[in-house]
Amino acid sequence: VGEVEQLIRIEGREAPDYINYVRLGGGAVEGALTATWDVLADDTWQVNFETVAFKALGIKLVEKELTAQGIWRMTYLDEDFRILYATGGKNVSKENIYILAK
Repeated sequence: VGEVEQLIRIEGREAPDYINYVRLGGGAVEGALTATWDVLADDTWQVNFETVAFKALGIKLVEKELTAQGIWRMTYLDEDFRILYATGGKNVSKENIYILAK
């Protein structure tokens, strides 16, 4: 896929937010997905996707506002590994599973 970076900002903001970056070619091409979330339980959040943007060579090609929402549920295996269960958007009836490492 390329280099993936997740930036989660909790403090000092009106609402916590999340930016997921995917970079290809050493950063020559970049995609960024932004979202906020509402806490539903200790391990469950409603994620509110806001924008998706693409850049090439540092030049913004397109940015689109989003209105999608999803439900994310997290299980921690240890300090470095977690499992994310995600539903929503086009996959409402289907739960996607992601294995995440620090």
